[in-house]
Amino acid sequence: MKQKTTKTIQIKDELRVSKDYQNLLQELRSIMSKGLYKAYKAIDNIKVQTYWQIGERIVREELKHQDRADYGKYLVENLAIDLTIKKRRLYEIVRFYRHYEIVRTVSAQLAWSHYLELIEVEDAKERLFYQNKTILNSWSVRELRKQINNKLYKKTSQSEIDNTLKSTLPQVKLNEIFRDTYDFDFIELQPHEGEKELESKIIQNFLGFLGELGPDFYIGGRQVPIKIAGLTHYIDLVLYHKGIPCNILVDLKIGKLDSRDIGQMNKYINYYRENRQYGHEQDAIGLIICKEADKEEVRYAIGGLEEKIFIAKYKIKLPSESKIKKIIHKL
Repeated sequence: MKQKTTKTIQIKDELRVSKDYQNLLQELRSIMSKGLYKAYKAIDNIKVQTYWQIGERIVREELKHQDRADYGKYLVENLAIDLTIKKRRLYEIVRFYRHYEIVRTVSAQLAWSHYLELIEVEDAKERLFYQNKTILNSWSVRELRKQINNKLYKKTSQSEIDNTLKSTLPQVKLNEIFRDTYDFDFIELQPHEGEKELESKIIQNFLGFLGELGPDFYIGGRQVPIKIAGLTHYIDLVLYHKGIPCNILVDLKIGKLDSRDIGQMNKYINYYRENRQYGHEQDAIGLIICKEADKEEVRYAIGGLEEKIFIAKYKIKLPSESKIKKIIHKL
């Protein structure tokens, strides 16, 4: 028993100092860190959108009774009590809406804490200057506050201010994001395996999958249910591209593309546009990844939908000759 315990401790100690274990540990820490960051960012984006809607509704109510003195003040005080929200927070929300009445000017890349700093800047041009600088330079809230307190706007030349005010994030080109063929050489699919197995192996090797798709893709969900005309449909994968920004609906096909697959994807896209899309997002895009696709059929089936649905073929790692022989032998 003592010998077994000593051997177990030795294995554990060797494992902890091994290069493979350290690489695995570092990779898993990175996955956890990125995952938590994306979760917090998603929650904060929802908070910003929610506060904008609350602000819009309160201001609309104030305008209905603008002939009554101090109506807005008492409205906010009562709402703070009944909604159990601090009065100060409600005033910040209203102020936020008044500065950003057009929802598309609200950036998904900025947190609510950023906006709390920006709404303190009364001049619209100066506020836009700090907003663009924050996005372009990935400033933290602390850095933004520091630059505002140091009066960076006042110290900046007019030509640089003009360039910053005109600055926008680089416009993404869809034909540069989506390719004709993806090389899934990290996946080994057996001849008898189907779409569910392909999907499972993609999930198991998700870092490789995202790396092949390119930067700015994030996982949104797997087998995501949507209900249309009383029937539940399941989308294989839902991704998110922060550069567009929009949802990417992925349909995996183990065989040859059928024109009906395109009609089904168009239905899913229209559903997402009407039911699961925020104001700052672009329309959802469909990505059908299949083993084989006839160019002529794709050209006619996808006519008019070129900016909505993309078709791509995938290549996978073939089993070795010995494995193929074993599979045939079992049949």
